[in-house]
Amino acid sequence: MDRGIIPINKGFEIEYRYYDKDPRFKYFNRKFEIYVVEKKPLKRNYVMHMDNADPRNMMPRVYKASTGGKKHDFGITTLNWNDIKTKFTDYIATELGENQRNNIRRAIGKLTSPKF
Repeated sequence: MDRGIIPINKGFEIEYRYYDKDPRFKYFNRKFEIYVVEKKPLKRNYVMHMDNADPRNMMPRVYKASTGGKKHDFGITTLNWNDIKTKFTDYIATELGENQRNNIRRAIGKLTSPKF
């Protein structure tokens, strides 16, 4: 499994996990999870994440943190990795603010495709 942390700015970071190859996942060949977390002095707060946890659906999904038990799901309608990164950047920018867009784009640009 490949995992790592990419800082966005002093307050937020991206944590990614690329699991080992699995034949159940059709397009990306493996399960992946990409989390956006807020750094606090004593703990880290979950903001949102993107994953392809459902092997029946090829396209990844974006989930936003909620106060209740319901997951807010924002579907992504493409399999092109560059389009997925752009869409995820847009979702993160709406959460963290448009003034952070360049920092977000720089951090997302360091992610490699889970296909390789």
